[in-house]
Amino acid sequence: MNDNLSQMVKEGKVQENTFSEADLDIPAAEVAETSTELNPNICIVSLVDWFDGNVENFPNIRKPTVSIQGVDPSEQLIITCLVSNEDGQEKRKLVVFDDAHLIPVLDLRASDMQIYNNGFRIVYELNENITIKSYGLRTGLISVFCNNIDGIAIPFATVRAKKRDVEIDIQTSDVSAISSKLAEALDGEALQLRYKQSSKAEGLTTNLDGIKWLLERQGDIEDVNHHLQIDNVIIETLA
Repeated sequence: MNDNLSQMVKEGKVQENTFSEADLDIPAAEVAETSTELNPNICIVSLVDWFDGNVENFPNIRKPTVSIQGVDPSEQLIITCLVSNEDGQEKRKLVVFDDAHLIPVLDLRASDMQIYNNGFRIVYELNENITIKSYGLRTGLISVFCNNIDGIAIPFATVRAKKRDVEIDIQTSDVSAISSKLAEALDGEALQLRYKQSSKAEGLTTNLDGIKWLLERQGDIEDVNHHLQIDNVIIETLA
């Protein structure tokens, strides 16, 4: 992915915690159960080819219809993104994706897209059982597969797409085993070792309590690497 991706958001706040990609210890995907009738892979396409067919699903994002002299729309993508200022008032911010024809995304219809200070996140509902959170960074595309359990997307596997990959494999898991693990008592000390900010949390008794807290915290974060850090903590907690 072009180095300009790191500059794609010209403005924006960095949350209190910022993680570099070097901080991430992303495990290889481990598939516990593969009984599925799904197509075993998902194609990868460029952001510029994918975007127009999905932007209508994102109420926070618009694509200006005006053309700009010197800008090739087949290579650069210019959008506006809804943000809130310090007073809570909403405004629109201009976001430029340079070399968008080189930025990879999954070739699926998406339900949500968020632009962060160092990348983006796209959410896909693969089916009623699996949600995919796909993160675009300067170095490539990282997709987190989640089981939909009681209305919560629980991460269970992470797949990093290499630069020349044209598809990724669909991951599945043993949902019953994960559901059982969610009901077990939370090891608070282990959670703090994985994610020290959890020392601020109160009233967490089960793994499900801890994961709900982590996902709620994730909702306020605008750093892609911090999102991935939390997803990996959840995967490790349920391993």
